[in-house]
Amino acid sequence: MMESWEGRFFVTFTTVLEEKSFSRAADKLRYAQSTVTAHIRHLETTSGKKLFHRLPRGVEPTENGLRLAPYAYEFIRLGQSLQDAFADTGAPSGIVRLAALESFTVSHMPPFLTAFLQQFTKVKLRFAPGLKNDIIANVVNHQADAGILPMDPGRDDLHFTPLLEEKLMLVCSPALRERIERQGWGSLSDTAFISFGEQCIYHAYGRDVMQAAKVVLGDQLSFSSVELIKQTVSCGIGIAFVPESNVRTEIADGTLLPLPYDRQLTMTHGVITRKGREPNSAAQAFLQQLTDYFKKQ
Repeated sequence: MMESWEGRFFVTFTTVLEEKSFSRAADKLRYAQSTVTAHIRHLETTSGKKLFHRLPRGVEPTENGLRLAPYAYEFIRLGQSLQDAFADTGAPSGIVRLAALESFTVSHMPPFLTAFLQQFTKVKLRFAPGLKNDIIANVVNHQADAGILPMDPGRDDLHFTPLLEEKLMLVCSPALRERIERQGWGSLSDTAFISFGEQCIYHAYGRDVMQAAKVVLGDQLSFSSVELIKQTVSCGIGIAFVPESNVRTEIADGTLLPLPYDRQLTMTHGVITRKGREPNSAAQAFLQQLTDYFKKQ
């Protein structure tokens, strides 16, 4: 089997996996779609396993496709490391795959990413947004070189490096806070708790605070974007727990207001990497620059 598998096939496989489409993978790789189809068919023929379910709009990996994914990413990483070892230039090059919360990335990463990519022109960044469990899975399965979490996952197979500590804020619209001040927390029975979903650490913290205060909310809404959460909260539909950095501007201009609660909640954001895995030169440069950047903040 090994003599029939080449790095380019795994690059095609992981690109289809990420794009969820043969045509989008072909566009990204600048291949004809027939080439992408041939590469995937070659892997399926060689392995004797079906790797993707063909759907009316795109594809999704089969169980065997998911089983192959971490090996494909590791194959690509080792190939890049070998290329780095024999490169004539000392400049880091290659792809860095980062998994992180959208809320953290939007608030804290743009200045760092701009400076990093301007300095390391041969490095390409691939960003995968997700929640805590998604980020951990991406790093463990070699689909990401690093991940950024709001807390130490406490796993033996991962290394956690703290980056910054941040306070969580409970926010609402000015009209809703006025109602709470007049009528108390019991007046929230017709409002919603808005979050990224039950798998989000912010949701878990907020739920605990509401339960401790014996507050019963009328509904629960989940959105994938911090901007959509803020806009919904500002309309008076509900309340949300979000990092302070996400709402600093809105609180300053009065479109959102903080609500007091009994205990202050903070998170220690940090970067996770898989233990025992040697990062390529691009990932090494990225991780070093990332930790240095947040030490100065």
